Amino acid sequence: MQSNFTTQPTPNSQYVDSRMQTDVSVNILIGFSILIPMVVLVGFNIYKKQRAAVLRKQIASLEKLWLLNIKKKRA
Repeated sequence: MQSNFTTQPTPNSQYVDSRMQTDVSVNILIGFSILIPMVVLVGFNIYKKQRAAVLRKQIASLEKLWLLNIKKKRA
């Protein structure tokens, strides 16, 4: 049993390779166009939550100071 396969390139092989390269480039571009807005939105939401937590801590500490000042004025 002999195999009669040859490894000679066909004339259309360069066209197929360039088309595959274009498809990969388009897939990467589509992937980034979906991924970048998602990362921006997630980052923005994390920033908002972190900023709200910092403001809550600041409000709590200011309320404690305010209560201390009231107690000092009464005493």
